[in-house]
Amino acid sequence: MLSKEKVIEELKKLISTNRNGTYKKIPAERELAELYNVSRTTIRNAIKELIKEGQLIQIQGKGTYITPGIKNKEVHIICSPDIKRNDPFYNKLFGDITDITTKESINLLLITADSIPNDVKDIPVIVVGIIDDNLLQILKDNYKVVITLEEYINHNDIIQISFDDYKIGWNAANLLIEYGYENIIHLAGPDKYTSSLLRKNGFIDRIKKEEYIQLQYEIISGKMNWSSGYKLADIVLERYMKYKKPIAVFAANDWMAVGLIQRLKEEGIKIGSDISIIGCDNIFLSSEIVPSLTTFDWDLKNLMLEILQLINNNNLSAKKILLTADIVMRETLKKKKDGPQ
Repeated sequence: MLSKEKVIEELKKLISTNRNGTYKKIPAERELAELYNVSRTTIRNAIKELIKEGQLIQIQGKGTYITPGIKNKEVHIICSPDIKRNDPFYNKLFGDITDITTKESINLLLITADSIPNDVKDIPVIVVGIIDDNLLQILKDNYKVVITLEEYINHNDIIQISFDDYKIGWNAANLLIEYGYENIIHLAGPDKYTSSLLRKNGFIDRIKKEEYIQLQYEIISGKMNWSSGYKLADIVLERYMKYKKPIAVFAANDWMAVGLIQRLKEEGIKIGSDISIIGCDNIFLSSEIVPSLTTFDWDLKNLMLEILQLINNNNLSAKKILLTADIVMRETLKKKKDGPQ
């Protein structure tokens, strides 16, 4: 039986033979174990070592892939001035970007509007967050390709890769309706943020499609932070007292939801039983808070994989790519016992 070190050697030969400009999937652990006549544990440990070396990358639910040969050695990244340094969602995003680009030997340069280097026509730039049209035009004038991680509704000449925020709003409303809630509130963020606007639009469209005559909904707008969720909780509590029955809330992001939960708990509300809550972004705190928050999860590594596939394949024509965000079921969402059947 081959040792782990020998299996690693064999896998490196497999990688070398099959590596090209795209992410190529390798056989499943079971098939590799049969091929090399070793246990699946040995294969699994060998794969872990090759992932650490950057030879392979693993995408949950999809399999293990050979990392492609890099055609672009440099990528620039620019952030919206609205992004706060302590935002856990963006901290995770930057961590994943740094991790993947480091493994693939890509030089990642953080730029600002005042520090755009000269002669960058052959370098792609990634835009994180929403920037104004003037800055976006400057980037389009200077860079070979602009890749945004948000939807820009009025710009069809750039690559836009984002999660389907409209579908997130639709799915949140649909789930709350399926769980039997007649009174549903959406804590929306500002319309200037495309993600917030699309989540709200998807939510409203699904509600309006419902034919259940007693269904009522309300949109309450605020900032997408903890303080706003905490303050808006008083309105949510007022509605709960008015209806005298369990209600449900979909918050535009987890920060609003966490602030809402804190305030409602102070008033003795049973989260999940009296008021069910869904958030969005799956920040670290969402699984740590009590009760834990039901939310939508962005697979950020999958997002980066999409970007690197475009770059490595030189497939840099303007397009819009929407990825699916999966619901993570936790304690803040329960079925309404006396809801419609």
